[in-house]
Amino acid sequence: MARDKAKDDKYFNCGQTHEAEYVAGLYPSQKIVVKNFLKTACAANTISNATHKEVYELIHNKLGLPIPPVK
Repeated sequence: MARDKAKDDKYFNCGQTHEAEYVAGLYPSQKIVVKNFLKTACAANTISNATHKEVYELIHNKLGLPIPPVK
């Protein structure tokens, strides 16, 4: 699944579950791992005021998963 460039420019909203579902869905084989990571990062305010692209970069740096391609 490819990421949406228009969403990359928007800020990730920890208060909306569909945001985490969307991002985790970009990593189908690691969906649960990514969802748990996002939950933890939100609780720690690690990704507050982060764009989607910055979230993908953090996932790449912390979990070693590739940044999904742009469609």
